[in-house]
Amino acid sequence: MSNEGTPLNSLGWNRQGLAYPELKENAGIGRVVVEHRGAYELMGPFGSHEAILATSSREQADDPTDYPAVGDWVVHTLDPIDNRRLGIIKVLPRRSQVLRRASGTIPVPQVVGANIDVLGIVVSTDQEIDEQLIERYLVTAEGGGVSPTIIINKSDLGGGEEIRELLVRRGVQYPILLTNAHKSEELAEVAQLLTGGATLALTGASGVGKSTLVNQLVGDSVLATGSVDSDGSGRHTTVRRELLVAKPGVVIDTPGLREVQIWDDAGLEPVFNEIADVASNCKFTDCSHRDEPECAVTAACADKRVSEDRLLSYLALCQEVQELSDEIEDYQRSQRRRRDSRSN
Repeated sequence: MSNEGTPLNSLGWNRQGLAYPELKENAGIGRVVVEHRGAYELMGPFGSHEAILATSSREQADDPTDYPAVGDWVVHTLDPIDNRRLGIIKVLPRRSQVLRRASGTIPVPQVVGANIDVLGIVVSTDQEIDEQLIERYLVTAEGGGVSPTIIINKSDLGGGEEIRELLVRRGVQYPILLTNAHKSEELAEVAQLLTGGATLALTGASGVGKSTLVNQLVGDSVLATGSVDSDGSGRHTTVRRELLVAKPGVVIDTPGLREVQIWDDAGLEPVFNEIADVASNCKFTDCSHRDEPECAVTAACADKRVSEDRLLSYLALCQEVQELSDEIEDYQRSQRRRRDSRSN
């Protein structure tokens, strides 16, 4: 990899809010720009390098979220620890993170990106809009301390204003931008999200034009882009999460996702704030807002103060979180039994 150094502030350090830590000899700070299986690519003042977790850091990792993720700031050795790769000594505290449930049967979290300022949820005018999927992205962002913005791409094809009105009627109360990734002059509002060295992560389904947006923001064709099928569905072109410098900030591109499984309920209340506000008037504090007597939420739904579609989406997410909690408890119980059987 390149040994040309990149100043920390060019990578967003000035937004981190951390004092520069006191480092031991032969140590530096870098940012994770790519995550591989068990390895990472770092960028920073000492150049771009491949790295792995040092043994001490690996032993201290008790949870999947303890491992480095794209966007993390890390302390690393300046010399290789396995002939060619540097060693990551420590992951510095995160100020935000986007979490989701990892794919697979084991209920564990996955850090999609760390130290993100804005999550750009990209949709396009040539694909059907999935309001519930957008709400999942919003919950994921809010739950991790990230500011979400919806970006309607391919506005030149028409229908962008209709999509904006659809989302507003739905009850979405977040910024909604219209843009065209193929015209740099129409990217002004999206580019403003990078002001002050901010980190913008782009997410959304395949074919919405995320990689083209990144290329325009970076000012170079650094990411491959693919065609869109006749039915409007896109081909996967981004196969990994990657952080790229896009003056005056940085952009994280993510693979296209057709579903997002949330990890906790931290973002539910701010995203569905109209339901949360009304719920405080329910007779029972543990009201499920389904069939309990004197439920303020169902009453608000009946007189159109709360959208029925929004309530159904909210209840589905609440149920998903509860089922995940039960699954985690069952998994942890089985792990304890397994440990106990080995000790006997």
